[in-house]
Amino acid sequence: MPGLLQAPDSKFGSVKFVYALAAEFLGVMLFTFAGTATPVGTTSTQTGTATASGNNATANWAPWGNGMSLAVLVYITANISGGHLNPAVTLATIFTGHISIVKGIAYIFMQITGACFGVLMVAGLVPGTYIGMGNNGTGCFNTGTGITLGMLFGWETVMTFVLVSTVYAVAIGEPSFGVVGPFAVGLSLFAMVFAGSQFTGTAINPARALGPAIVFHCHWNVIWLYVIAECVGGVIAGILAGPLYGVGSPWLKRMLPWIKETEVVDASGNVVDKSHPSKKESEQNEIYDTTGTDGGLSPLYAGKPDSGAPNGVNGNNHQGLTTLV
Repeated sequence: MPGLLQAPDSKFGSVKFVYALAAEFLGVMLFTFAGTATPVGTTSTQTGTATASGNNATANWAPWGNGMSLAVLVYITANISGGHLNPAVTLATIFTGHISIVKGIAYIFMQITGACFGVLMVAGLVPGTYIGMGNNGTGCFNTGTGITLGMLFGWETVMTFVLVSTVYAVAIGEPSFGVVGPFAVGLSLFAMVFAGSQFTGTAINPARALGPAIVFHCHWNVIWLYVIAECVGGVIAGILAGPLYGVGSPWLKRMLPWIKETEVVDASGNVVDKSHPSKKESEQNEIYDTTGTDGGLSPLYAGKPDSGAPNGVNGNNHQGLTTLV
């Protein structure tokens, strides 16, 4: 029997959206919990030398814990919500028209709320951690020794740009990388945490930065810059990737001379010029999705539907993931 994911949006669109919001909430909550609880260690990821005196130096497991947990949770949520799990990703897709503004704002709200609940889980399950403990709170982000605010902005902007660019390359772009997409996203986070954790802690996610700050009341003097830098990095990635992978935003369409205002995509995935209804350009197999409630581009990690699949069910899910965005 088909599940909710295979049900038509015309009848169950609202229910699917509720599940999508729940998926973003739970996904970010669990990601924040796992990433925050992962031991950061006292060994520099850059030099391999101890940053603490004595024989108590430990390896930095933050790249592994954050990268692996993100990959797993994107796999879990991709079919339900698109597996954004990051306001920077959602903000970028708003700019490129892959999700509507209203849905995007709802996603971001649930992501930040989920991060707060993830930190509350840490406060309840990690010994010596409690709400309102200040700058010593577990998972609080702050700059490393000698790092200026300008350096912080640069690091977080560049690292977020890499992460969001990876999302566009493996999930939104066509041909997509299908089921390996979430793994690639997690791998990009692994690489960035490995590179920048000793300098900024590598938040590269506004929800991850805000969650500990809200719950533990820590480092508000710099958290605002984390959030701004991450949003800037995400939006830049989206704007640069949009012309390559397709856009839904009207203002971006006007900037792309190869996109005709009269062109739409029919249910079979063929580009049709509305000024010539009988003409179909079937060779242009774009990534647009006119069956969604947004009327924009196809969601993240989307596999192309099999025209022979019954009842509109995606017949090639082994090649890609379908979502509800």
